[in-house]
Amino acid sequence: MTTAETTPHSWQSTTPVRLVHAAVALLCAAGLASSLHLGWTRDTDLPVGAGFAGGFSAGWEHTLNQLAYFTFVSGVLAGATSAVLAVKPQIRSAAFHALRLAGVVCVIITGAVFNLLLRGEDVLTGVQLFNDTVLHLIVPVLVPVVWLVFGPHGRLGGRALLLSLLVPLIWLSVTLARGPALDWYPYEILDVPRMGYAGVGVHLVSIIAAYVLIGLLIWGLDRLLHRRRS
Repeated sequence: MTTAETTPHSWQSTTPVRLVHAAVALLCAAGLASSLHLGWTRDTDLPVGAGFAGGFSAGWEHTLNQLAYFTFVSGVLAGATSAVLAVKPQIRSAAFHALRLAGVVCVIITGAVFNLLLRGEDVLTGVQLFNDTVLHLIVPVLVPVVWLVFGPHGRLGGRALLLSLLVPLIWLSVTLARGPALDWYPYEILDVPRMGYAGVGVHLVSIIAAYVLIGLLIWGLDRLLHRRRS
């Protein structure tokens, strides 16, 4: 047996593992492409009872605004980091693994928040059904499972967790800053005109707290899995 074969992370660089990461990246890309298609072909929907009245017309305006949705941001992070791991599985960059951690945690939060708090009773078909199934159901489960099984592990630390926290903090800051100017918010739980900053603050604190707790859990699992496989 060669030295390379006994390296703790060598199996995470094998072709089958890289193909798994590539498949996840392609799935995320397909989901994101469907979001862009919906932006190009549909106006924004105004939630029932919303305190804001703004929105975006179908076309470039709504397509570019897909970046305002947490679902889209989490899909970009998960897909991009999976693509990097498919090409360079041994990457050691602290910034990369902070983004990877952010991607895993964000898709978990996306799935939980959307399905528990935001899912409506509308019957979806076509591209909308595909988009919802991929980004709200499959990706939030598949990405953390792939991380759990295939890693890479042993590359997280407190610095990575703190850096990863910048992702939701920046997204929330930008969302709340542009909301009054556009008279539009991406989700009902961020409807400042209706609930006020105090009401929205409850959701924000809960989301950030959940992010930190999930991040700590993943960090702990990462250390455990790394020790066992070393």
